[in-house]
Amino acid sequence: MKEILVLCPQGVDAGLLSKAYELSGGNLRVLVPMGEETIAAGYGAKYIHTIPILLLDEAAFASWLAEKIKIWGSTIVLAPATIAMRNIMPILAWKLNAGLTADCTALEMAGEELLQTRPAFGNSLMASIRSLSPIQMATVRPGAFRPMARKAGTPEIIPESGPAETGNVKELSFAEFSGGKPLTQADVIIAGGMGVGSKEGFEKLSKLASLLGAGLAASRSAVDAGYAPFRCQVGMTGITVCPRLYIAVDISGAVQHLAGMSGSEKVIAINSDPKAPIFGYADYGYVGDWETVIDRLLHLEEETL
Repeated sequence: MKEILVLCPQGVDAGLLSKAYELSGGNLRVLVPMGEETIAAGYGAKYIHTIPILLLDEAAFASWLAEKIKIWGSTIVLAPATIAMRNIMPILAWKLNAGLTADCTALEMAGEELLQTRPAFGNSLMASIRSLSPIQMATVRPGAFRPMARKAGTPEIIPESGPAETGNVKELSFAEFSGGKPLTQADVIIAGGMGVGSKEGFEKLSKLASLLGAGLAASRSAVDAGYAPFRCQVGMTGITVCPRLYIAVDISGAVQHLAGMSGSEKVIAINSDPKAPIFGYADYGYVGDWETVIDRLLHLEEETL
């Protein structure tokens, strides 16, 4: 099968490497920071290029990558849709005269072609896109794919120096994320919908999430109503997650929300409406008042402390 190149210069995206391994049949080339070779090997990388952890000038790095990709002969190039790579990949695509699909939520192969799925038309539908250029490129939402560890082989590790140019961008400061573990890294997520009804209701969900070591998420309607901050929004217009357990509390189950959590391993739905679409997607469902269930869970958790 055709080789796939995955660019993770600021840290391994395990889910993306897992998907690329699957699509390429193990014919996987990656670029990662020095020190993350073992991690990349654990997700099936065959060729591992390493670079120092740099404060990257995006234009200079894209120019350097373009020359390297011509040498490597890569024709399918993927990267996580991080802030940095969302800036680097369009520059790289221009230098390679390649098609680029941004912010994908699903990928599959059709022969030698990469089919790239992403929200379109104001997030009202999902579009499957083919690139007509010889080199096919895509950025993928972090959390879109579940990490699947592979039996590590003996990859070829190739140290790279990175770009020599300093470019025109200077980093003035850097601050760590202060909101706890990002939702894309959470194993358990408790998500509330419009039916939760208030900020106070979300505070109750947040308390349970804290006790369980879980992440707190919300539907777009709940965020629009001011019940939860935008960083909690899961769906086409928010973030994509794939936890081991997703607890949907009074979320109706609109397609826009399902697109952001369809990678969840298990889904538990709590909703007072037995006809809510979320029940058609959930592994387990409870029809009834969400607050009664959450209060009971809070009581049980507090008893164990």
